Amino acid sequence: MTSDLLALDYTVRVLGSVFEMQIIRLLLQAPCSFEQLTAAGSRHSMHELTVCLSRLEQRGVVERPATIYRLTPIGESLQPIFHAIEKQTQHP
Repeated sequence: MTSDLLALDYTVRVLGSVFEMQIIRLLLQAPCSFEQLTAAGSRHSMHELTVCLSRLEQRGVVERPATIYRLTPIGESLQPIFHAIEKQTQHP
C-alpha cells in the first residue's frame, strides 16, 4: 500500500463513524460537558454517546481531564479536514 493510502486509512480510522465525526465537529468549536453533547440535538442515546466518546478517547482524539471533553492535539489536527468538508458542501 502506498504512503498516501496508508495516510488515508489512518485518517478514516481516526475519524470513526459519522456520529463520532459529529462529536469531533462540536468539540472543534469548544470543549463540552457530557450534558452539552447530549443536548446538541443528536438522535443517539446517552449510551451511544458514551460508547463513541470512549472510542474517541481510546484513539487519542478526545480527552476528559475533568468533567469536560476536549480534543487532544490529534483531534485538533483534524480541523482542516472538517473545514474542507464544509467548504465542499457549500458548492453543489
